[in-house]
Amino acid sequence: MANRSTPKFTRRDFEFIADYIMPHMSWATGIEQVADELKRTNPNFNRDKFVDRATKVWEEHYARGRDADFDDEIPY
Repeated sequence: MANRSTPKFTRRDFEFIADYIMPHMSWATGIEQVADELKRTNPNFNRDKFVDRATKVWEEHYARGRDADFDDEIPY
């Protein structure tokens, strides 16, 4: 339930959060929890659209870090 201290987020704010903040989450599963909290700030918030966008950006960000060649060979 919104109260006086709940921010009035707009679509622009949600897009910024999805594009620039969500990629820094340690795990993509946190996106669902953030989306639940954001839903409380605006009844017009499209949770599914946010989760899709944030997950896509998170996966792209995560994949960039995985491009490096890792030598994970364990010598016996």
